Amino acid sequence: MLRVLILHPRIPFQLYDGGALAMRRVYRMLCGHPACSVGVVAMNTRRHWVEPSKIESVYARTLSWWVPVDNRITLTGAFWNLLNGTPYHLSRFWSRAYASTLERALSEFNPDVVFFEGLPTTLYVKLVAERSSAVCVYRAHNIEHLLWERVAAAERTLAKRLYLREQARRLATYEQTLFREGRLDGIVTITAEDATLCRMMGFSGRLCTIPFSVDLEDYQPALEQPEPPTLFHIGSLSWEPNRQGLEWFLREIFPRVRDRVPWATFHVAGAVPPNVKLPAYEGVVVHGVVPDARTFMQNQSILVVPLLSGSGIRSKIIEAMAVGKAVVSTSIGAEGIECTDGIHYLRADTAEAFADAVVRLLTSRSLMRQLGQNARRLVEERYSTERIRDELVQFLFDVAATRPATA
Repeated sequence: MLRVLILHPRIPFQLYDGGALAMRRVYRMLCGHPACSVGVVAMNTRRHWVEPSKIESVYARTLSWWVPVDNRITLTGAFWNLLNGTPYHLSRFWSRAYASTLERALSEFNPDVVFFEGLPTTLYVKLVAERSSAVCVYRAHNIEHLLWERVAAAERTLAKRLYLREQARRLATYEQTLFREGRLDGIVTITAEDATLCRMMGFSGRLCTIPFSVDLEDYQPALEQPEPPTLFHIGSLSWEPNRQGLEWFLREIFPRVRDRVPWATFHVAGAVPPNVKLPAYEGVVVHGVVPDARTFMQNQSILVVPLLSGSGIRSKIIEAMAVGKAVVSTSIGAEGIECTDGIHYLRADTAEAFADAVVRLLTSRSLMRQLGQNARRLVEERYSTERIRDELVQFLFDVAATRPATA
């Protein structure tokens, strides 16, 4: 039996964004495997706070510990961070209480593998290496400095762009040090491209690529399509790339679509933070957080993914493809997904090309249907949980086998 202690930088309770979905998916994969015993040490962060009475339902199948962590972004915190040289994206996740609880979990659970979900949890790699003989495996949701370089490049406000560039530089330094210093025994990436970048940045340990997956029985294709067809976007706007992309779509693309297809409607779902003010356009319906993301997607027609920055993989694309929806995405949005332009989705990287692709789908039910069918087959062949769960567990066994025997 392989004992795996997972470190969560938030509690994946409300599954409104790709990060939470990705964490929950791997957690369930490992819990459901007969060769694994799983424990979790989670941060209950102020930005994604979960009421304590609901936490037990998330981790009902495992031994778990959780600690409140105040990781809010504040102007004061961002200013003082400029003086200490650390990446603000990470320093907000350091907690003495979490470190203490992690030490206790290491002692009580005695893991073979400590599984670091996302870059913030790697702040505790040194502690784990000093207090445990477990191997350390990091799951890279993104190459974070690359993501923030792209966010900075797309930012229109000069002061914020300069600040984000500095944060991206600090993240690059942090990631390179993390990959080269030798405390990580293995890395799990979500895309092959990110695995290549890990090597280029100096990581010499074991690597494995495990893409986002879905349980096919939970994602039945929607046979009945709305009439007329609708456009939709789903994702938390607290994630900067989502906000930037959606604002670009509303400002540069949707007006072009409405000029040619006056009846077009665009449905926006996902958390909208108080500091994000979406412009009001005719034909745009803002739903906010929806009770069930799958049901929302099944009731719409065409997913638009106008991402201008980011890395890793877009879980919402795979989910939409699983329910047979047509997708229009930028190259960055579809990055890491083994999909082909014109067969599984339509690629568009300029406002004009994006509007053209959307209009093609809105006015051609046959093309919309064919893309959706092809996309569903792709998910069945490459992104089914059943197909990739054993790959992940075998990788963890292989990495654990490199641990020196203890006396």
